[in-house]
Amino acid sequence: MKDANERKASLKEFTVEELKQFDGKDGRPLYVHFGGKVYDLSNSNLWIQGIHMSAHRYNENLEVAIKGAPHGEEVLSRFPIIGEFKAELPKAPVTPARIEKPVVEKPVEQPPQPQLMERRDFLKLVAAAGGAVTFAALASSLRPLSFIPKSTAVLAWPRIKIINASQLTVLKPIVFNYPLDNTPNYLVDVGQKAQGGVGPNSSIVAFSQICQHLGCFYGFLQPSSTAGYTPPSCNKSFKAQYPQGYCCCHGSQYDFLEGAKVIGGPAPRPVPQVQLEYTSTGDIYAVSMGPPTIFGHGPPGTTSPSLVLQYDLQGGSIVTG
Repeated sequence: MKDANERKASLKEFTVEELKQFDGKDGRPLYVHFGGKVYDLSNSNLWIQGIHMSAHRYNENLEVAIKGAPHGEEVLSRFPIIGEFKAELPKAPVTPARIEKPVVEKPVEQPPQPQLMERRDFLKLVAAAGGAVTFAALASSLRPLSFIPKSTAVLAWPRIKIINASQLTVLKPIVFNYPLDNTPNYLVDVGQKAQGGVGPNSSIVAFSQICQHLGCFYGFLQPSSTAGYTPPSCNKSFKAQYPQGYCCCHGSQYDFLEGAKVIGGPAPRPVPQVQLEYTSTGDIYAVSMGPPTIFGHGPPGTTSPSLVLQYDLQGGSIVTG
């Protein structure tokens, strides 16, 4: 017990301002605080330049962030505790001293005496009242017109040309926005027949780039057995068995050969597939989105075609080309 108390007494106390010096950037150590302790995460491969999985910063409240993560606080036990976090209490506002003003006695006011209205003013008042009644009656007769429903445009998926197949390289994706200008997607020729694929070999597919777990943008991986394979930056030892999506936020994985079904990580459902049209000249068009809804567009897991259309076209400007 004595040794534990001595170690606790030897721990340095860090304030918020002091922790700003240990942000993990440009070779500096990376310190974070959690549960009143300061941890040294300088040797973590999952914290790069003070940022974890492109989503969390070193100086944010990790107690809140961990509640929404697929892991618990036990991951911090792998790293050394190098200090204690000293929370700074807010300063109490200074209340200025109250200066009592002298009481000044006011003279007693006499109630106003009633005045008789002149005949001319009385006639004006009667005329004005009659006009007001006439206007109210007119407004009442026009009231039903205010309930005519406003005309609304019929929702429809846009049809846009993405690219010509001759410009694609196998296993090299391109990114395009659809159906809104803020919802990106991958279009890729996976080199073999795929579910929902178009083209001569049914190998060209497109999927939303927004992960269904927490809405991060995931990356595309070609099979590790092919030339030019590059593992995800957050998991250098990972080997992809087939063309897939890999999200570095929390490790969600999607199989691009089978409709982007979930093959790993915490994602609860596949990412939506873009429905493509392939013409005789090799032009590739986006014509609609398949279920479920894009992450954040409507209730999670919505699969009704009419609701997917309604929700996926909300929250941005519809693309026109």
